[in-house]
Amino acid sequence: MAAGKYNISIEQGSTWELRLEVDASPGVDKDLTGYTLASKIGKSYYDTVAVALTTAFVQASQGIFTIALSAAQTAALDAAHEYIYDVEITSASGVVTRMLQGRATISPGITS
Repeated sequence: MAAGKYNISIEQGSTWELRLEVDASPGVDKDLTGYTLASKIGKSYYDTVAVALTTAFVQASQGIFTIALSAAQTAALDAAHEYIYDVEITSASGVVTRMLQGRATISPGITS
């Protein structure tokens, strides 16, 4: 299965969160009990200082989780640069699946 593609926009200096739901098939929740999550954002696929996003299950049995960045993390992102990100899940048996990937644009703010 190819990873889904979803481009995101992040407001620089703001706390950012995205809630995601994974289906095993259309209309059927994927049970992610026992899985782990990982997600990073970087300037390129070869970025050695990519930032790890915070991941958390909301309801693992229904395939619902979040990825997030703190206000300090988004403030450190360069608004003049387009980033890439991805989200992976790892099963209890060690099978890694990239679930989602895309581009991230950073919207600068004047208040921060």
